[in-house]
Amino acid sequence: MASPDEAASCQSFFRKGTRGIFNQCTVMIFDTVNLPQNGFQLALRAIEDCQEPCYQSDLDPVINAVTSRQREYTAGRVLARELLARIGVDAQTIASGPKREPLWPTGIVGSISHNELYCAVVVAQNSVVTSVGIDIETTGRIDRHLWANLFTEEETEHLLQLESAAQSRQATVLFSIKEAFYKYQFPITRGWVGFRDVSVHQEDASFYRLTAQISNAKVASTVLAVVEPVGTDQVIALVVDQSVLKATGDHLDPRPATAP
Repeated sequence: MASPDEAASCQSFFRKGTRGIFNQCTVMIFDTVNLPQNGFQLALRAIEDCQEPCYQSDLDPVINAVTSRQREYTAGRVLARELLARIGVDAQTIASGPKREPLWPTGIVGSISHNELYCAVVVAQNSVVTSVGIDIETTGRIDRHLWANLFTEEETEHLLQLESAAQSRQATVLFSIKEAFYKYQFPITRGWVGFRDVSVHQEDASFYRLTAQISNAKVASTVLAVVEPVGTDQVIALVVDQSVLKATGDHLDPRPATAP
């Protein structure tokens, strides 16, 4: 484990490299929805803005991995600790479980995602949300020959109606939502959900409703996904309880009138 001085140095370095829409973890994403103001933190950051872990424990699970994988993994842990601190939780170590899922402190739910460019983290008190899932993907990587394994017949039919560029982006959106949903449901069900077990239904430009063939029907009936672009070639998806996710526009209000 790093000394306090080493940890402080790493955290300072991680904050200073913000650029564009990134500003010390205060990220202008999902600004079309009203997310919880207390006990809930969400952030996106460039991987290159953190070159080393704060603690040796961050590196241990990926000690034999290639450097790029180490950077992605440790950047997510560093950002997660920063967000946990914002909701009053001190966590020096965020270990990984047997399915490589983050093991959060008692009373906390969260999700981490990263690709070669960015890491995204959401954490919350479990009194605020049941669970959360987040995923970031680079567009253009979901080849058409993979669709049969990833998408339902209805989703595939919709994709086939789109022109090439829109088709590529929407395939990425659907994939990202399903990845985020898996992260949402796993802490609840502790079970496997296949890509084709989840159906994604678009409500408007940003919101998507999900249904899923899993044992706990409440998981699928009470969640929504919201998706936003990041730059020109990335999309980020957030899956969260519909009871805490509300559009700022009048056209969509997923918050139920009464508690389910």
